[in-house]
Amino acid sequence: MKSIRLLLLAIPVGILFSCAENKTERNLTTDERKFIESLGILDLKEEVRLFENNDGSEDVTKSGNFITDRRIAAYWLKGVDREIHSAFFENEIDSISQADNHTALTYASYVTVYKTDGSSFKVYVDADSTRTFEFFNETRSNWERLRRNR
Repeated sequence: MKSIRLLLLAIPVGILFSCAENKTERNLTTDERKFIESLGILDLKEEVRLFENNDGSEDVTKSGNFITDRRIAAYWLKGVDREIHSAFFENEIDSISQADNHTALTYASYVTVYKTDGSSFKVYVDADSTRTFEFFNETRSNWERLRRNR
């Protein structure tokens, strides 16, 4: 009987956590934005158009992947593998590629950004197909539009 009560308690708690809203550009708080600005990969006047947090905790102080009106960026601040990457669409990106894994259970989709200095980084999107393609399309259209200004 005790195990049935625990199960009945666990089900609503599980549903509550599964219905929690994912961290996106729509619910990024002022303090979270200030934190990202402190990393040096977001300026005051940049508009965050898309934001994804893929570490499972929705804690933007641990990881984030985003696109603004001027750049694409990713950061991972967990453990010893601390990485912070950013590239301006207009003059720092040589090329981009996309890996669509939205149907895979264990892999996130990502954009690989190849920079003009020879380095590269990945921007992860662990979302449904609509959101993944929104990220892909925003990346490509911003890059194609802004690189013409070179």
